[in-house]
Amino acid sequence: MKRGEEAPAGIDRALAPWEGSTSRRDFLKTSGVFVLGFSGVGGIGVAGLGRNGSGDPDELNPYPDPDYLQLDSWLVVHEDGTATFYVGKTDGGQGTGTATRQMMCDELDLAYDQATLVMGRTDMTVDQGGSGGSDAIERDALAARRVAAEARRVLLELASERFEVAADELAVSEGVISVASDPGRTATYGELIGGRRFDVALTGRNVNETTGLAPVKPVQELKIVGRSLPRYDIPAKVDGSLEWAVDVKLPGMVHARNVRPPFAGARLVSLDESSVREIPGFIRVFREGNYVAVVCEREEQAIRAAESLVVEWEKPETAPFPSSEDLFDYMRGATPVGAASGNPPRARVEGDPGAALAGAATVVEAGYDIPFQGHTAIGPAHAVADPSNGQMTIYTNDMKPYSHRTGIAEFLGMPPEQVRVIWMEGPQLYGRTAADDAGFEAAYLARELGRPVRMQWMRHEETAWDTKGPAFAIDLRGGLDDDGNVVALDYRARIANYAHVGYNQADTVLIAQLMGIRPERPSPGGGRGPDEMYHIPNRREETRAVRFPLAFETPLRTGNLRDPNGPQTTFAGESFIDEMAAAAGADPVEFRLRLLRGTTEDDATFRRVRSIAVVEAAAEAYGWEPRPSPRAPGDGRILTGRGISYAYRIQTAVATIAEVEVDRESGRVWVKRMVCAHDCGLVINPDGLENTIEGNLLHGISRTLYEEVAFDGEKVTSVDWRTHPTLTHRDTPERMDVVIVNGDPNPDRPDLPHYGAGEPSHRTVPAAVANAIHDATGVRMRRIPLRPERVLAELAAAGV
Repeated sequence: MKRGEEAPAGIDRALAPWEGSTSRRDFLKTSGVFVLGFSGVGGIGVAGLGRNGSGDPDELNPYPDPDYLQLDSWLVVHEDGTATFYVGKTDGGQGTGTATRQMMCDELDLAYDQATLVMGRTDMTVDQGGSGGSDAIERDALAARRVAAEARRVLLELASERFEVAADELAVSEGVISVASDPGRTATYGELIGGRRFDVALTGRNVNETTGLAPVKPVQELKIVGRSLPRYDIPAKVDGSLEWAVDVKLPGMVHARNVRPPFAGARLVSLDESSVREIPGFIRVFREGNYVAVVCEREEQAIRAAESLVVEWEKPETAPFPSSEDLFDYMRGATPVGAASGNPPRARVEGDPGAALAGAATVVEAGYDIPFQGHTAIGPAHAVADPSNGQMTIYTNDMKPYSHRTGIAEFLGMPPEQVRVIWMEGPQLYGRTAADDAGFEAAYLARELGRPVRMQWMRHEETAWDTKGPAFAIDLRGGLDDDGNVVALDYRARIANYAHVGYNQADTVLIAQLMGIRPERPSPGGGRGPDEMYHIPNRREETRAVRFPLAFETPLRTGNLRDPNGPQTTFAGESFIDEMAAAAGADPVEFRLRLLRGTTEDDATFRRVRSIAVVEAAAEAYGWEPRPSPRAPGDGRILTGRGISYAYRIQTAVATIAEVEVDRESGRVWVKRMVCAHDCGLVINPDGLENTIEGNLLHGISRTLYEEVAFDGEKVTSVDWRTHPTLTHRDTPERMDVVIVNGDPNPDRPDLPHYGAGEPSHRTVPAAVANAIHDATGVRMRRIPLRPERVLAELAAAGV
């Protein structure tokens, strides 16, 4: 494994299992290091590997689950005093690995450069689920902090025994423990360990609750947390030395390509293997139901075979879905899922919105449309599967390696203990991507062929067949009283996510669907409205799923896309709040603050107070001058405006202001400046947080201005960067300001929580941009993406 920095002594030993067949048990047995081992009550197995087996490749069940109730599943201290941390997360390029390492070093009292981190390998790291939900720092790293704190406590007890003084008379700094009254008496962590093992009972009903006897440190005692340490993963990415998942090469490895149906719901009638048999390196055509793949010795041979294979397909009798041009009319006219069941999903109602709307002085109405959007990773999905020794190893950058393992085991009918997944860096991130599918396909073909198989999707395949973020059609009505106060809000949404696929489900991955496998109960779909803390006394909120004629074997299968449903619902909700502010003749910032201050009630994490803080901070940082929107458009070609959007996600509060330039002749929108005020509690690495937020904003601009899945009623037609454009360098804002906010009523509390940042700021972008366009032009953009042709058409229709 190539690494971008010189590892401390002993770390190469910790990473040795990544490079060969050495098991972690063998590593622990032969390394001569001390392993701090915590076990659950009732006996333990071999250190770090649970009660099921040893990790020996020659044993029947070589890859059991590491036991989260044993500390050596989380942390190894080496003879030289360095440490290796093992966490069940994956880092999607946002620096969560660096931040986790900072927190664990701080709790252990070890210098940051004396530790390294292993992530997301199912036979070596506890199952924390991988990435998802922006929970790496908020939830999973808290368990890691507690584990490291407990290790420090045990080491202090060992030193107490050695020096024959009480533990509270000892001092520890960067892995060296000394007697406070006699600083010359010292012992390093490595010296204290001496090759011995400790078994200490640890409690926790699940991996997230794992804890020992030691508390975590108060915020004021943290020395590494809060510092902008450089990310350890960057150097190797810059100099090209990092081994990505796409780089994996194994002895005897062959190459595979899929042959997808040309139409959604197509049935395979026949194929002619002789059409590719003479291609050099050809090995085999695989067919199972409507799943077809070719395997060759070399990659270019597999590409040629996939393009040359003669296949006859039959179209379905019924159109599988409407065209993208007719999508929103179809969604509003379709009967919602569950409507005929007699027990449809119930709307969330507060107060009497019907009566309040009927008595309102002003009623505002608007509809918003958000299309399907794809992940469209810059590198198409890929995986390598190795079936050696009757087992299965998958090399992937699937962000959820643990469910990848259990799902593939179920799909292949193998015990999970015979399957392992090795997560490596790559482009397939931020939701339920095609990395799930590629891993299953590689594993299936490898099992059938008995050789390592590398599966690689093509560009057109990735863009067309990857899972999509669902489309929304959202209609809102709001009521204002004579003073411009919001008295009622009615939110009704339709979402096209029936049969929504989860992560690594053996009965919903694409290969399973094409083979004719179906879940017993497809996901009924559904969702919820925007996440905000506005005080509106009368509300109605309803989100109902609609389905298309074809639920499976379709390129419009939906799955989680970064911040699932957040950008869509926030676009509608915050655009509509802006419309009501305009109807009330109010400044958009003051209008939102009035809604947030409408009550003093708050929740346990003070989301209302913290929401007020981020809105105020964003306005101050931008230099917001209060006035109603829109401004009077000038006569020039370039029109400028500003817009704000606010939301929370889980516990993190965000407010974003966009400043735009609209070219009234070309329709091009340039987001010139962005200001994002962000409250995620305790900040672990300020520079890493700022980079994460900037990435969220840039991705949000791309989804707002460009990204849309187009289809013609039988297939996806946006299959490349021309038909499915994305953000380019010329679209980059001139300036991006990130304001880190601590809006907690007690900002210096010793237990200030750390919340998630991987997604919250992403959801605020579409509405901020659309509201800025309205401020610049007086034209409301109620359908995204805001491509130049759409903007130009709306400006022309409004006579601007």
